[in-house]
Amino acid sequence: MSLTTLGQAALAGLANGAFYAFLALSFAAIFGLTRALNLAHGELVLLGGYLGYSAGRAWDLPTAALVPLAAVAVVPVGLLWRALLARVREPVELNSMVLTFGLSLLLQNVLLGVWSADYRLIATPAAGPGAAVSGLWPARGTAAAVGVVAILVLQLFLTRTRWGTALRATARDAEAAALLGIDTDRVSLASFAAAGAIAGAGGVLFAAFHYLHPGAGVELTLLAITLAILGGAWGRGRPLLGLLAAGLAVGLLEALTLAWAGPRWRELVVAGLLLAVLLARPRGLERRRAG
Repeated sequence: MSLTTLGQAALAGLANGAFYAFLALSFAAIFGLTRALNLAHGELVLLGGYLGYSAGRAWDLPTAALVPLAAVAVVPVGLLWRALLARVREPVELNSMVLTFGLSLLLQNVLLGVWSADYRLIATPAAGPGAAVSGLWPARGTAAAVGVVAILVLQLFLTRTRWGTALRATARDAEAAALLGIDTDRVSLASFAAAGAIAGAGGVLFAAFHYLHPGAGVELTLLAITLAILGGAWGRGRPLLGLLAAGLAVGLLEALTLAWAGPRWRELVVAGLLLAVLLARPRGLERRRAG
């Protein structure tokens, strides 16, 4: 394998990895805030992609216009997830898994009934000179850039603003945050709305260079869980940067494995990385607690 081919594979893998982190962002954020594991996360992303696909076909809109449209459309689903989670009793981790497993099956069947099992892709304009960088498709490069910018902006928001401080305090100890005067219900409402918007926007970007089909959500959910675990282990108090590092590592590892050994080894190598991290730091997914 030539160095040029290897370099192109590595660049494509890093681009994929940055977008992977963005796709997993809403899953990791809700887990950090509530300890709830959303097994319907992938279906929420697909819902955003399908809504963007339908809007694009109906109104002939460009992908850039479909992203905010799908983001707004999926916000009510995020708020519905918050309302359902409010009825979940301890242990939240286990009961939320049971609840969202059912939601995942329900959404898969809704997607199948509305859009059928056909594979669908959001068409993007043909790339002109200079639109691709080092062999990357423009849609993939755009998705990677959106992922990096979104994560860095959110990291600054969490560490440099009063709302970010309130969110971090609520995630660490909601009861103590409420005693300090923080409106934890409002913080939770805004967080779930933002998570829904991120999932919807990610779905459109995903559908610009990946085919949509009702069963694709399972793989997206597994990817989000994997990155949440790795990000928790590598974040060292900065979970969003840990999530980005995890996405880049997984994307790079996938790309190099595909280039060297073929697609059949991709999942095995990523699973091996996850197992190694869990053996070294078995509390990677556990939320840090005060005191």
